[in-house]
Amino acid sequence: MKKLLSIILIAMCSTVLIAQTTPSEVTTDAKITKEYYKYIWGTTSDTLTNADTLSYVFRVRGSQTQDININLYSDYVSGTAGGTLVAYRSPDGVNYATTGDTITVASLTADALDGEQIALSDYNNPYLKLIYLQTGTAVTIPKVYIYSKKN
Repeated sequence: MKKLLSIILIAMCSTVLIAQTTPSEVTTDAKITKEYYKYIWGTTSDTLTNADTLSYVFRVRGSQTQDININLYSDYVSGTAGGTLVAYRSPDGVNYATTGDTITVASLTADALDGEQIALSDYNNPYLKLIYLQTGTAVTIPKVYIYSKKN
């Protein structure tokens, strides 16, 4: 009987300890805390050729929700390009869903700052992923400008 009680007690203690374990953080490219301004990509190592893809993951931290604004500048090199910048949100850094916001570029033949903007108001997810999907037969260097401020 003592052995059975000991086993039950150990099982209960281990269950409580497992329940107290915090999830591990996903490796990200940058962190957004408080007010933030940065541009991502934009070097020759980020050059996209034809149908190509870039992605960038942010860990969003803070004691308040944040407004996040995202703009796309395309540094044209050659050809005719198009593409889409898509924003995704995640509660755990593993499972992502689209925010429903995109910036689309079509028939690009020169450097251009796109007139569209992704505006995420009261963003309260811990992870934000940006993916740029280039189409066409071109060489470009995308630059994504991100600005956030606390509400």
